[in-house]
Amino acid sequence: MLMPIDYKKANNLLRSARSFIEMSGMENDLTEEKIEEAIKRANTAAIEILPEEFQFVKRELQYQYPSKCSPGHSLFNDYDQEKWYEKVKSEIEPKFWNRYKNFLIDSKNFSPNVVNTLGDDTLDDKLMYCIGNPKSDIPFLRRGLIIGDVQSGKTSTYIGLMCKAADAGYKVFILLTGTIESLRRQTQERVEEGFIGIDMSGENGDGVRVGVGLDNKPLFAKAMTSRKRDFTGDIDTIADSLANNNQAIVFVIKKNTTTLQKLTKWLVKLNADPSTGKINEPMLMIDDEADNASINTSKDKEDPTKINKLIRKLANIFTKSNYVGFTATPFANVFIGPETTEKMETQDLFPEDFIVSLPTPDTYVGAAQIYPENGKFHNQLIYIKDAGYEKEDDYPFYFKHKKEWHGELPESLTDAIYSFYIANTLRDLRGDIAEHRSMLVNISRFVAVQKYIKSQIDEIHKNAYRAIKFNSGNLKDPVIKRLFDIFNSIYSSVEFSWMDISGKMYESIEHIKIRVVNSSKDSEKLIYPKDGSLRVIAIGGLALSRGLTLEGLITSYFYRNTSTYDVLMQMGRWFGYRKNYEDLFRIWTAQSSAEWYAEIAEATEDLKMDMELMHDQNLKPKDFGIRVRYNSNELQITSYNKMRNTTDEYDVDSYFGGCIETPYLLMDRDVQERNFSAINQLVEDCVQNGISFKEREKDLYSTRLMLRNVPKEYIIDFISKITVSKFCIHFDTTQIHSFLTDCNHFSIDYFDVAFMEGKDPSKTVSIGGSTLNKVVRNKCSIDTELGKINIGRKGKLGGSSDGIIGIEDCNNLTAEQIVENAKNAYAAFNHIQTKSIIYPSNTWFKYIENRKPLLIIYLLDINYEDLPENQKKNASFDSLKHMMGSTPFSAFMMGFPQNLQWAQMNFTRYKTNKKYNYYDISEMNELEEEE
Repeated sequence: MLMPIDYKKANNLLRSARSFIEMSGMENDLTEEKIEEAIKRANTAAIEILPEEFQFVKRELQYQYPSKCSPGHSLFNDYDQEKWYEKVKSEIEPKFWNRYKNFLIDSKNFSPNVVNTLGDDTLDDKLMYCIGNPKSDIPFLRRGLIIGDVQSGKTSTYIGLMCKAADAGYKVFILLTGTIESLRRQTQERVEEGFIGIDMSGENGDGVRVGVGLDNKPLFAKAMTSRKRDFTGDIDTIADSLANNNQAIVFVIKKNTTTLQKLTKWLVKLNADPSTGKINEPMLMIDDEADNASINTSKDKEDPTKINKLIRKLANIFTKSNYVGFTATPFANVFIGPETTEKMETQDLFPEDFIVSLPTPDTYVGAAQIYPENGKFHNQLIYIKDAGYEKEDDYPFYFKHKKEWHGELPESLTDAIYSFYIANTLRDLRGDIAEHRSMLVNISRFVAVQKYIKSQIDEIHKNAYRAIKFNSGNLKDPVIKRLFDIFNSIYSSVEFSWMDISGKMYESIEHIKIRVVNSSKDSEKLIYPKDGSLRVIAIGGLALSRGLTLEGLITSYFYRNTSTYDVLMQMGRWFGYRKNYEDLFRIWTAQSSAEWYAEIAEATEDLKMDMELMHDQNLKPKDFGIRVRYNSNELQITSYNKMRNTTDEYDVDSYFGGCIETPYLLMDRDVQERNFSAINQLVEDCVQNGISFKEREKDLYSTRLMLRNVPKEYIIDFISKITVSKFCIHFDTTQIHSFLTDCNHFSIDYFDVAFMEGKDPSKTVSIGGSTLNKVVRNKCSIDTELGKINIGRKGKLGGSSDGIIGIEDCNNLTAEQIVENAKNAYAAFNHIQTKSIIYPSNTWFKYIENRKPLLIIYLLDINYEDLPENQKKNASFDSLKHMMGSTPFSAFMMGFPQNLQWAQMNFTRYKTNKKYNYYDISEMNELEEEE
């Protein structure tokens, strides 16, 4: 058994080691070895130190002086912009920043190293150059986005930015929180502590000094909102105008249409220049959780949603204005269309001027460390698998339940509550008696169900409380025995024994509170006192899923379904810093949710890597060709109405057992002529090498021109010469070329090439000495802005049976029998009857192994008369029609047989914004490798 720690002795050694580190100037270059050496050197009295005490001091120092930090990345609209802050920094009196810096170190126990990194690197060297110079004579409007991790300290970053900005001369600060009052109140409290220094929510309206104001020095800022109320518009505190006020003015408001309208009207009425309607004071607007409620989800970009429109209007009433969004889930923000006009009222909130990804210290516990199987904390993830409730994640309550659900809760919830008791006890035994402890229970979005869950947890807690109080040493008691089993199952590796825990548990759990925290008016408040430890089981839904911090969150029971990356990540309140209890936290969740989190973590890391690549190319935010990994069929990246500007992209690992096609054409005459020339060259090469072309072959349905047994090298050459629309998301010629070049399996050594033929003999084309009828396409549509022609039906070029072309008798089976077997295999795999099935195109490849790969070439004519009237008159298309002359449009389908010895057709799917079509990440990666 490990020996208990003497925390008085350990903390004395910790203070000595910290002093040694800072006196030696080692704080910015600390490795694990240097920390160990510092502890040994600090023990000048040669006091006997237990290994457990040594490890405690080492762990504390690693938190206070993170040895590693993942790099942040930045994109700017102007990489050569004026370094205005560098010029004025030495002249600035940092009164706001110095107070906040001391507050973080003295009251919040931040290490000086972390605070100095925040001030010098993150704020001075990055973010202060993102916002405009408040002393500038030239009006400006800057828009940007700051990306951090969930629960990673974004609040301290933006309060630090406020402090630096106020010291530099900014007068007005507007903080947009979320849509929930509890979150606004929490933000108000933090801003009062870190920036303003006074809480004005006393019973008699009296101000009480808090946070940075406790030094009893003059205050430099005041708030027009309080912990008790959002902005109402009926206060006259600054009726003398902003210009005549020496203090910084702060508004902490919800994203609410009424509040935004009142604030805008009030500011203009008291402060605007009558001749311009503008306020001549520098303003910094910080939008916390900027992907929530702020995004314009209207189909018409000229008629944005109300909150989005009001935020734009509010930012535009100042001559020197900054809109800075903060979020951990930036997907919706970077999918905003980057089109801009001169006025903010008609601009969207796209981060045109900068996108900054904040660095992540190695003490942060995030999704990438929990959910992948090789994650550092993966063993602290517990899958909810209650017998009788869930089989392969289909437990009805998990997916859908009624607003009045009053069923039986999973037994694993009781296990999670009991583990919370044990974790509380362990924290007390480790000396963290004054630290807050929280447990999260998020299993329903309905208020009535949350109240019911509370009543059930009350009963569980009442029974456990009695057993622990009166029977803690009796393993025959079912509650005590269950606690003992959970300890052995989950916490057996800690430094304390069951005897240590059972003797302390009653004292540790005696004051646990059970609260329902939601967005309803009768929600219970979650207020963590300054003195003493709040130990709480918090039950909720939305309010626990967006921005609200649960202090000392140690146990999470998350059994929710959701539909999008961003909502799911925001529900991850358990991410963050777990000082002195990183080995104690546990997360109960469904396996499907854990797999989703792993996928999102990988997608987020990909996004950051793409940002680094774009930065190296000096590309601007509006040029940012973003793509987000998107492999889940059940989970979207963000809500559909936030992804209107996106398209799909695919990375392909294998094409075996699948088919791909080009349902879109490029509106480019040169491209069409080059493609037709490549087709002619392919035919010519085949004919010259004895591959017949002039005889039509009969297949199961028709006769057609065919090229049989075409060597793969000819197909590789052909693919290298053609160009297809980027909107043909599966038919990526670069990836196809790589696959054909790299794969040496004999099954694709030779291809069949077929020419699809139409029925109209008046529309013909000559190729390879033969004449064939062009395929006439009706009901096409065009998009001149994107330069594409849609020739397919529901995104498909060919008919469902086109892939049958080329199938021959094989292995004593006729072509008819092979096709029939494929139909039966498809029906069996999908558990359906074969009657009246329209078989998808890949049926003839996925379920057939012994056939050659197939290339079908469609030489097309478009029925121009069948176009919509507005498109017939389109000048660009009309011009293309005449320029094309007799040259046909060319479209293609390729299919590859099933290959049981090789990976089957497998795509990695991405959502991309419009710019990704012009800046190809894969091409940039190749350039980087070449350099």
